[in-house]
Amino acid sequence: MKQFSYEFLAGPLASEEELRGDWSTGNCRRAVQLYLFENCGIFLRPEQVLCPAAYHETGSFVFKKGQPVDFAALKKEDILYAEKIRKKDGVEMDKSEKTFSSSDEYITSLHTAIYTVEHGKEIWHATAIEGNSCYWPLEKFTYFYRFVAAKRIV
Repeated sequence: MKQFSYEFLAGPLASEEELRGDWSTGNCRRAVQLYLFENCGIFLRPEQVLCPAAYHETGSFVFKKGQPVDFAALKKEDILYAEKIRKKDGVEMDKSEKTFSSSDEYITSLHTAIYTVEHGKEIWHATAIEGNSCYWPLEKFTYFYRFVAAKRIV
């Protein structure tokens, strides 16, 4: 998997050619786009990765906000949506829905990642916490993020 530096504004790319091209920065949306392209041959257009449209329209829910998180129901390549609950230094923060003026603003703020099912590196994402794209164990991910939803497109 291509490694890249985290950059908040470096979102999904507009074409397969750009995704295959020479770039070195990206955010969590680009990480999802890259993973699905390289591992499944699926190219998601920016509007299929960017929220709130991706949350509402891309794939089908495995679980969604308000439903219990069922890790046993997750499959490889599921897209995870999560609320950031800690800063890089581990200090708790509140980015819950109540801190946003609308549901769509909240959904747009959610972090995205891919579930890989590989023990010890269950999560593939790009995060400012690490400063790059990376695999994380589930325990580390849940220390910094709270699962909100999972969607399946594969």
